[in-house]
Amino acid sequence: MTPIPRPLAYPSSLLVGTLLIVVAAAIHPDLTGDGAAQLALIAHCDAWRAIHWAFLFGFTLSLAGLVGLVSRHVATPGEGAARAGIFVAVLAYAAWTIVVTFMLGAGWALAQSYVTSEPGMTATRAVFLYDMTRGFALAAQRAAGFSLGVSTYLVGLAALRGRILPVWLGWAGVASGAVAVALAALFGEATKADQAAFVLPVLWQFVTALLLLAERPRAA
Repeated sequence: MTPIPRPLAYPSSLLVGTLLIVVAAAIHPDLTGDGAAQLALIAHCDAWRAIHWAFLFGFTLSLAGLVGLVSRHVATPGEGAARAGIFVAVLAYAAWTIVVTFMLGAGWALAQSYVTSEPGMTATRAVFLYDMTRGFALAAQRAAGFSLGVSTYLVGLAALRGRILPVWLGWAGVASGAVAVALAALFGEATKADQAAFVLPVLWQFVTALLLLAERPRAA
């Protein structure tokens, strides 16, 4: 029987995207303290802009990879859940992009203004603007974590119904998504628990990408 060629672009995109996100998250400095302390930390982080560009590029690649994953479920019982999952994933990554672009653009600019200004009104205004606008970005972050959890749950459910992927991977997606939803729903947007909502869905995407790349061609 003739083997069906496996499209490698989608799982490769998902793998590279999740790797960028994981590496960026691992080296991202821990922002603690008040607004002034956070701005000082941002200003003295030489890799700040590179970290956030890695996040943004990773989002795009991951989303492209997920589209390819959903295409595997066409004409299977999991098609409906897979399509719903990708729509929610678009919302999740769009919301996640908001907080990252805020910290990349406004956060960096305000940090530079804070550390280069003489103590006085300019530095005070930088801290004030940061404190007033960061809440909006954190709210988008919480919405992103919740949406990514729902998306992972749905794609995992599609894997269980469609039987295209291993059953254990489907259950892992369902469980990862449920944990992410619970963390985002129960904990405030300024907490570490809320940030942890992203961990399991991203790791699930990484494992899925590895599995798809290692998959043997199917017979026609």
